[in-house]
Amino acid sequence: MGLFYFAYILREKAAVQKIPESIEALLQPVVEAADCEWVGGEFRGGPDGLLRVYIDTPVGVTLDDCSRISDALSGVLDVEDPFPGFYRLEVSSPGVERPMFRASDFARVVGQKIRVRLHRPLAQRRRFDGIVAAVEGEQISVTIDGAADVFTFPYAEVERAHLVFEFGAPKSDRTQGDRKTRRYE
Repeated sequence: MGLFYFAYILREKAAVQKIPESIEALLQPVVEAADCEWVGGEFRGGPDGLLRVYIDTPVGVTLDDCSRISDALSGVLDVEDPFPGFYRLEVSSPGVERPMFRASDFARVVGQKIRVRLHRPLAQRRRFDGIVAAVEGEQISVTIDGAADVFTFPYAEVERAHLVFEFGAPKSDRTQGDRKTRRYE
């Protein structure tokens, strides 16, 4: 049992995190030069390292788009070598549960359902499912499902966030009404 548990711990994967701004600055121009939108990127280190880049186009992303961008990024990554060790490059569309990498991504989805994980707790919670109520600069307000609360936090506190796709969910009027507001101070 002890050996199995030890082997299990060794297999634990490192956390996926946003790529550093310096590497984004290296890769984003390559994606945009190929007439695609840079959505964002994630990296996971370790023995099974992963660099995932999300792209989009006005008409959606095809397999050919992913292949073309992957080839272009591979050339830059081979020359610049920004990550130590082995990693796998993935190029993908953001999908229906589009990840959010900047405050402006939240502004694009005001009125839509998201899932957010914060670096630090806000009102004793780090995870929220709710509706993006407003975005003012770097401040994001989320109305929590089933509650009369609005939680406001700076984008810098966001660890991960993405849209939540609900099959067959009707669009509804989402108003602020008499909601309590909680903020980071």
